Amino acid sequence: MIWSKTDAGRVEMQSRTLVKERTQRNLLLLIDGVKSQDMLLGSIAGVTKADFDALLALGLIMQTGGAAPSSSASTSKAAAGATTVSPAAPAEPGDYAVFTQTLTQLISSELGLRGFTLTLAVEKASTNTELRDVAERVLKQIQDRKGDDAADKARRKLYGA
Repeated sequence: MIWSKTDAGRVEMQSRTLVKERTQRNLLLLIDGVKSQDMLLGSIAGVTKADFDALLALGLIMQTGGAAPSSSASTSKAAAGATTVSPAAPAEPGDYAVFTQTLTQLISSELGLRGFTLTLAVEKASTNTELRDVAERVLKQIQDRKGDDAADKARRKLYGA
């Protein structure tokens, strides 16, 4: 199911008068008429079907038609864009959807609102290479703001041991 914003949804993004829940505001910002509900559910930390229902009830979003490519198609598309990485570089994310969700949660917990543009960059990334570039930017910002220990912990969370 594909969703897009109504005119009221566009106004709400600017005024923030109706939607008080952070997850619902993030969802409203990322609904673009292209991503499916499953893609958004899998990539935005804390978003549930109830958030879509709440935005729909407020008249801020509307269903725009058929189903978008499934998340497995996105994963295949991402895997096709993967490149070989030198042994010194971190490994490519194994599961695109899981890596995306982990990265989004990491941005939220470590950078908060300062990481909002990075959250948008995660949503925009369509290949493992693009996603890894965003992850490196996230790790750099964590290091700059919180130090080497926090950046190392975040790197382990993203890439494992």
